[in-house]
Amino acid sequence: MLHEAALPVSTSASTEIPKWREIFFASIPGISGASQPVKIAAELTPQKFLGRIVLFLTNIDIGDSKSLLRMEIPLLAAVKSSIPIVSAKSLPNFPKFDPQTFLLPGKPLIGIYHTHTSESFVPNSGVTHKRGGQPGDIVDVGKALVARLDKHGIKAVHSTTVHDYPSFMKAYGPSENTVKKMLADYPSIQMVFDIHRDADKRENSVVQINGATVARITIVVATGQQDLVQPHWQQNHAFAKLIDAKLDQHFPGLSRGIQLVDWRYNQHLHPRSLLIEVGCQDNSKEEAVRSIEMFGDVLAEIIAENNN
Repeated sequence: MLHEAALPVSTSASTEIPKWREIFFASIPGISGASQPVKIAAELTPQKFLGRIVLFLTNIDIGDSKSLLRMEIPLLAAVKSSIPIVSAKSLPNFPKFDPQTFLLPGKPLIGIYHTHTSESFVPNSGVTHKRGGQPGDIVDVGKALVARLDKHGIKAVHSTTVHDYPSFMKAYGPSENTVKKMLADYPSIQMVFDIHRDADKRENSVVQINGATVARITIVVATGQQDLVQPHWQQNHAFAKLIDAKLDQHFPGLSRGIQLVDWRYNQHLHPRSLLIEVGCQDNSKEEAVRSIEMFGDVLAEIIAENNN
């Protein structure tokens, strides 16, 4: 806080400030602490004087339409005031989006699938995994993400193919084929997400946001192994950092952060491919749906920023 000091008053008639101005400026921090007398130039009209006061108090120059635009658009206002804005452009190794794709109406921009398709939430299904090749609750979480993106005018492709039956341990082989086909059928896809749920304690997987209980999200980045080459891991990591930062910005506590894992998880197939874990087996499906909707809002913001 600035210390307020008495405003010096010149004894010269040409620089003397009327009492009402002295009182006015004394109420404005910063101006009141000036070490030199405040002079009002002779050519300063009432209109210009008013404009300066408006500029000081609101940061709007009434003679400059661009300053008004900046105040109307929060993003531009934040840029002007030097508030750090997290964006794809500010991150090293971030894989650039294809700008032409955003100009194609109706083309899907996001691919969604579930390697462990049987994963479920105990409060809803009574089991951690559906049996006999049945799709689990996690598929409904994927559907909720599709619906949320649709509200933002973003089309997504969602595969509900069961990959973890008959073998849960070998599920990544079948899911890799699903992703390859998805990318071949829809070359417009700019992001790919394998939606899972974690296996953890409930107390580690819930948070209160806007008065609602939601499942926390973990972003998993695969770095590869010697016999499982992952050439895109740094790009995927940059993409994960962007999403994580956006989640922290808009929904503090929702993200549990980024995990780097020595595997591949099909992330070698696309430079913006991530594994997303939504809650754990003890979360409810409703908590996971609320979470993935917030995740969808963040994806929509990222696409909007890169569509301009």
